[in-house]
Amino acid sequence: MNKRKAMILAASFIFIVSIIILGFNSRDSIKQNEFDHNQAVEASSVYPLMEKDWAINYRVKKQHIYVENIIPRFTFQENTSEGMNRMNGYMAVFVDGKWAMNANKSIFILKNMSVGKHKITLQLKKKDGSDYGIKKNIYVHIR
Repeated sequence: MNKRKAMILAASFIFIVSIIILGFNSRDSIKQNEFDHNQAVEASSVYPLMEKDWAINYRVKKQHIYVENIIPRFTFQENTSEGMNRMNGYMAVFVDGKWAMNANKSIFILKNMSVGKHKITLQLKKKDGSDYGIKKNIYVHIR
């Protein structure tokens, strides 16, 4: 076998092996992407939003309470895409059992609170006003 035929044969062998390896890698990549997509869809539809998923950070400064809510799978805006699989609505805020306001954002301020201890209840509501059945209480002391 001459040198030229040997080089062509070697190049052909490398080319075929490369195609085979790329084929397996792309097939594995497609399977992984399908797995990730299926897992993401399954996770959002299987696990409903619960109180334990909802985190609240708040700070009392003078007679104001600054509240920040971190709520996965919930938005205060209308769902723009069907695939988002999120609940949407607003938050009803009660102070000592009395309605105080409706919050349309995850961050809001309760102003001019009276001195003393207060129980603040936050309830997630649908746009039509019906209740999701998820609420959180925080207790503050205004001095």
